Amino acid sequence: MRPEAGASAVSRIDLLPEGEAWWVRSLRLWCDGEGGQAALRDQLAGRWGKDGAEAFFARFTDLVALVLRHGRRPLLRHSLRCECVGADEAVFALFCAQALQDREEAMMIACLIMRADVAPIAVSLAQTLGLDLMRGGAISPRIPRHKLN
Repeated sequence: MRPEAGASAVSRIDLLPEGEAWWVRSLRLWCDGEGGQAALRDQLAGRWGKDGAEAFFARFTDLVALVLRHGRRPLLRHSLRCECVGADEAVFALFCAQALQDREEAMMIACLIMRADVAPIAVSLAQTLGLDLMRGGAISPRIPRHKLN
């Protein structure tokens, strides 16, 4: 597989579940540098206040840095304003969403995108962040499909 295949469009941001769309947008903001990170902090501060936003942002930074530093290859992203969702972005968002719903599933996805020895740390961070997002009302809880039967 070509590394640039990670940027191949697989969806549109408006078609993703609410939580996954949040993860894609936030990843893009964080990766956009200081301006994007400031915008993300402002969004978070509007929900949790300055101190809560800084704590959340620090954990989010830890997660993204872990994924980027220990990824099996560079994580490719689309621009902030792009309506497409690239394959790598979609997998990152799915991984983060699964950490909140099904830890084992999240571990499997994490091992596909990063070194296996750091995957449990990434899953724990994503799970904590997801719980914070859910408690703060930024995302709604989603019932896993296998629990609907």
